[in-house]
Amino acid sequence: MGVTYARGSITGKTETREYDFLVDTGATWVGIPQEDIDSLALDAVPGATAALMTVNGSVVRSPIYVAVGILEGTGFVNGAVPAAIPLVGYKLLQDFGFKVDLVNERIEPRRDDEIGPPFLL
Repeated sequence: MGVTYARGSITGKTETREYDFLVDTGATWVGIPQEDIDSLALDAVPGATAALMTVNGSVVRSPIYVAVGILEGTGFVNGAVPAAIPLVGYKLLQDFGFKVDLVNERIEPRRDDEIGPPFLL
């Protein structure tokens, strides 16, 4: 097994940026670097914060930003938080009905009749 990426983009007030999002089934949010959040001029959700666990296990509070984008051809509106690298978490995968194919290192739509966690194959 390797690392899985999903192709997508986020559109801000100033431009649209393309990303190869790391698929992180342990993450909740869409994550992009703070510099991109600032450059795209994404709006913060008033009064909303997310508790994010850092690599060393400490928890920090972060604003949640509104991300409008496309993931593997499907449009989305989702919360985004600052991250060191672009990533997509399980919430968006679950909402879209994607599952992660760990063998072929890709995401794919889950069939409507398929039972089980929607984010793992």
